[in-house]
Amino acid sequence: MSKMKEQYTVQLEPEFVEKLDKIADDLGISRSQLMRNFLEYAYDDAMMLDKLGMFSTLKFGQKLIKKIKEGLSTGRIFIDKDGEIKTRD
Repeated sequence: MSKMKEQYTVQLEPEFVEKLDKIADDLGISRSQLMRNFLEYAYDDAMMLDKLGMFSTLKFGQKLIKKIKEGLSTGRIFIDKDGEIKTRD
């Protein structure tokens, strides 16, 4: 017996949908099935990363990158002529 499914809407750029359609066509499955497969694989990968304690590392990395971008855009962080990262107080 097939499980009940819920429908969700995701907005994607047309160029990306074309790429997905090509993969689905190559595999002989529908775009919908391809997306289900991708989401299930991504979920499984996320659970593995969580069990390995990598979520906190990824969150820290995202926060660090955001802070660096903010620092660069405000001039509080800069890269000198030797390629070294410097800060202004």
